[in-house]
Amino acid sequence: MKKINPHKRNKHGASSLFLAIIMSAVILVECTFVAFVWNLDYALSVNTALKNEIETILADYNRQLYSVYGIYAFTMDGIDGECFEKALEINGLNSQSELFVSGKQKFTCDDLRKAIDSYFWYRGTGFSMKMVVENYSDMISELDKNGVLKQVGQFMKSPAAGYVSKILTGSEKAEEWIKKAGDTLNLDELTKEADDIDSLSEDYKNAIKDFGLDIDVDIADWESLLKTLSILENSRQLMTDDSPAVLTKFNVSFYCAYNFDCEFKPKGDASINGTGFDAIHGKKKADCEYFITGREGMAGALQVEFLVAHVLIISCMLKDYADEKFRNTIYVIAQVISEIITALSEGTVKIDPRIIQAGLIFYCAMVQSMKEFWNVMYKGGRAEIFAYQGNKIVSWGYRDFLYLFCLCTPVDKLLGRSLEVLERDYGELCKGLTLEADFRGNTYSVTKSYRLYG
Repeated sequence: MKKINPHKRNKHGASSLFLAIIMSAVILVECTFVAFVWNLDYALSVNTALKNEIETILADYNRQLYSVYGIYAFTMDGIDGECFEKALEINGLNSQSELFVSGKQKFTCDDLRKAIDSYFWYRGTGFSMKMVVENYSDMISELDKNGVLKQVGQFMKSPAAGYVSKILTGSEKAEEWIKKAGDTLNLDELTKEADDIDSLSEDYKNAIKDFGLDIDVDIADWESLLKTLSILENSRQLMTDDSPAVLTKFNVSFYCAYNFDCEFKPKGDASINGTGFDAIHGKKKADCEYFITGREGMAGALQVEFLVAHVLIISCMLKDYADEKFRNTIYVIAQVISEIITALSEGTVKIDPRIIQAGLIFYCAMVQSMKEFWNVMYKGGRAEIFAYQGNKIVSWGYRDFLYLFCLCTPVDKLLGRSLEVLERDYGELCKGLTLEADFRGNTYSVTKSYRLYG
């Protein structure tokens, strides 16, 4: 038998073993490299898919919100990972990552301000013209310059106010009031003036009857009218400043007054681009009134109604005072009433006829404004603010009054309240978000928002 030497080596076996060791190392390196490249490719695909998903979400902004209000924004409702998964499938990959929203950027009041400025930038500056506030400022300045407002205030605080209101609203004719003065006044000499006084009284009574109102001239709250004037004085200050902040003030005020629903809108009224408000929220809302007063529903609408009435009274006062014939007639009547008061008080009360004249102009303006008020608030028409030789020069509709009152409301309140209304109609608004996906212990994220608000 042949004896086998266990220590004898075969050179071919050693080579095979050596090659196997070398190849195993090469294969390990190659597999590691391939796995790294595959992971890198998947990570790049995840990033691409995240970008596609976030671009899709941003592109899915509310079209009506943009068309009517110029706002790029979306809501989180309905967001899913379909686009993310399809983007991976296009590259031949199966989704091995979970997509989730790790952060969202809410739409803020400052974002709304930027959107409004942009809204008017490409629509032109004609929308936010200063005509309304210019006209109103001129009106107040004219009354101040002639001392009418001061005189009316003096009248309302004097005993003359009580006498005049009784003369205008009472059942007695002017002739009877003159007779009460005894021998101090001669009725034969004051026949025309008595007729004029009766005419004023009749005009007042007819106006009350025509509009179905059960009020008395004594309720004229001069202090509240002065308070309204004080509020509206803020609008005059805007005319002396052309800073960017003031331009924003005009833009925001116009945007809130003309682009939202209101309680007393005329038939066919719509947003700036013609979209009906019923297409936005279905039922009429007092949104503009809420922006101005901070009160919802009819409470805010009635407060704005009160402001409109005061502005119309002041407008009528100016028109009457500018009419020389009317002013002179009222002054003669005021002289007669002044003498009646002096006679009835046995000389203890003496009132300057100019003070009574201003009070009469105020009362006449109250009566005259009723027709304009009714036309604006309940017929959807326009009120005559300025006239020359019987022709209307300036007239305002209800939206114009809202614009004036918005100008007197702080911008931050307008923005905050309008954003509340927008989110009521469209849901919580977002301008951007952060998406994340994980893979093998690594987290990939993308954050993006609209450049308009950057």
